[in-house]
Amino acid sequence: MHKTIFLISFEYFPISQAGLARHAKAMIDRLLKYRGFKAIIAVPKNNKIKLNKDIFTIPCVFFDNKYLCCLEFSLRVLFRLKGRFNLDSFVVFSPFSYFLLPILPKEFYLFVHSNGKRAFFTNYPGENIKDRLLRKLLYFFIYQWEMYLCKKAKKIFSVSQSLKDETVYQYNLNKNKIIVINNGLDTNIFRKRVEPKILTKDLLYVGKISYRKNVLDLINILKLLTGIDPQFKLHIMGTSDRGYLHKIKSKITEYKLNDRVLFYNYTSDVELNKLYEKCSLFVTTSLLEGFGLVLLEAMGKGMPVIAYDNLGFRDIIVNETCGHLVKPFDYQGFVNKIIYLYKNKDLYKKMAENALKKVDNFSWDRSVSKLVKELQ
Repeated sequence: MHKTIFLISFEYFPISQAGLARHAKAMIDRLLKYRGFKAIIAVPKNNKIKLNKDIFTIPCVFFDNKYLCCLEFSLRVLFRLKGRFNLDSFVVFSPFSYFLLPILPKEFYLFVHSNGKRAFFTNYPGENIKDRLLRKLLYFFIYQWEMYLCKKAKKIFSVSQSLKDETVYQYNLNKNKIIVINNGLDTNIFRKRVEPKILTKDLLYVGKISYRKNVLDLINILKLLTGIDPQFKLHIMGTSDRGYLHKIKSKITEYKLNDRVLFYNYTSDVELNKLYEKCSLFVTTSLLEGFGLVLLEAMGKGMPVIAYDNLGFRDIIVNETCGHLVKPFDYQGFVNKIIYLYKNKDLYKKMAENALKKVDNFSWDRSVSKLVKELQ
């Protein structure tokens, strides 16, 4: 019997407009062009979207609830595929795709997008004691399970070299077991800019609005920045944690920045493209990242990036070449980098050109081709 390689992903449809869903969809759509690949994904109960014939859908009643949907999807995958666990190979794209499977396939591969152990040990600013304890309790089990799976998997695929090094260190793994398969820039959706960008005082953040992404620090930075030049604006697009968003909006009101911060709900990549075109500088104060797909999208639009120095960003941003990496919580240092770029337009132009060149190193097609060779 011909062996099938099943691609298992809880996140394919944008349950949240996050990197995991973008990564899974970009990889799966391209892998299905090769013989022997099929995919299993979660979809809403009454899904009417037509999909590739090699994508098997798992209709989920709890699709709009991430954690209940995770449980439902995992159990349905188990019941549907249990008979093939000793016959075929399985590629797992995110922790929520495998976390609750009580029986492991004989041959499985898994992607790591971030490090659960690092998340367990990291404290997020503004988090109350109850939320922190609950999160740490959850991540304690996640990283223990992740470590076990890493040891059992035939191979592990990391989205960045920095994350590979971290995973080897945290879980005491053989470095040869982990293969780096970078994310890529989908130029069909986010067409690369060719003309020079007009420098405006519009800053952009795209991503979840959560404690981990530490968006509150962007508001503190904007307060200092507008004290120097009140014309700066911060545009924010992403889904939000309601309690955390309330804290951010309270801080915006306290700082009298209501007309300087603009929020957008994600509706389509068309609207996201418009924001990438409108703004001149991408900023992020995220504390934990395995890669940073939005950085590629922004840089493909000719935007230099200023970000907190963290694990995944180091593989994308060449410091002082296509952007700046700033020590976390150094608000003044962050502001100084922004002001310096706006005062030195030739430097901004050079960084923008370097950003456009840098993204050429990240291609979905090249990454998928490499992945196929590893799976064959």
